[in-house]
Amino acid sequence: MDIQNHFYGHSTALALAAGLRRPRHIAGLLQHGWTVASPALVLAHDFPQVGVDPRWPMLVWSSTSRAWSPAAEERRSVPLGSPFLYLEREARAAGWRPERSGRTVWIPFHGTRLVKVVGDHAALAREAFEREGPATVCLHVEDADDPAIVAAWSAPGHELVTAGRRNDPDFLARILSLVGSARRVASNRLTTAVMYAAAIGTEVAVYGPPLALSGAESRSVDQVRELWPELHGDPVDPATATALARAELGASDLRPAAELRALLGWDRRSRRAAGYYWVGSNVRKAAAVLGLAQRSDAAQFDVSHLSPRAFLRHPLSHLPAPLPRRSTRVPDLARPLPVGRG
Repeated sequence: MDIQNHFYGHSTALALAAGLRRPRHIAGLLQHGWTVASPALVLAHDFPQVGVDPRWPMLVWSSTSRAWSPAAEERRSVPLGSPFLYLEREARAAGWRPERSGRTVWIPFHGTRLVKVVGDHAALAREAFEREGPATVCLHVEDADDPAIVAAWSAPGHELVTAGRRNDPDFLARILSLVGSARRVASNRLTTAVMYAAAIGTEVAVYGPPLALSGAESRSVDQVRELWPELHGDPVDPATATALARAELGASDLRPAAELRALLGWDRRSRRAAGYYWVGSNVRKAAAVLGLAQRSDAAQFDVSHLSPRAFLRHPLSHLPAPLPRRSTRVPDLARPLPVGRG
């Protein structure tokens, strides 16, 4: 239906779990990150038909998140479990096991092309070094393209890596490889990657200055701490963290291969889903950016103040591309990519 269905290697992981050689067009909108608000607020504000028209379901990870209740939503959602847990399941079945013999993996909170994180990265990098020693720091790819951020994190002696760009089909495999090989995973914010690490039993910690977004957030850091107090601090109880993270990621909502194919619309060829992917969703989003169509819900991050020029700085990133040509490879997962210091 839309390019975001294929972000972060999610569709390639789902194709593996569904028993397909490659992803297909998804008949609906797939949640692509753990959220601290309703997935409909975060992802579906450009698509008024999602969760309303039965042909376009909102495909969410979990029916048991503390952040939102499906029963309280106007849009109907279908829980199917997170692509990360499907990938973990398939990787373990193929013989992969977490090693947890490496150094700490530190994952700083990041923004987006439109909403930037502001704060003292250098101070945060020094605090991470003081607590962990030299860590493997996984930067969001846009932070990895920022020389000032790279310099701040490399100066204390950290090793810098990235999981790739959001359209990289191996992104999720690199994250599983990274958090599965870590002694522990730490961050300054409770984020998707911390949930991933906790879900597979890796020790996690959340500490340090949270940094701030240049746009308005729908929920403050304090509210997130109040909702998930067990996942903040250092140390965090491992058993509690794992149980909570698996609930947030939808462990109880994982489906067998045939049912997963049916939920994604992959048990048949859908010209409607393909047509909307290539044309419909792009026209709808362009109209919203230009102010010709109204977004149906409040976004997680306020971008209403931005000029259309902000969206056109990276014009090709908004356009559809051919779907990934294969499913995720297991048990030999793709490795994180090194970040240069120059």
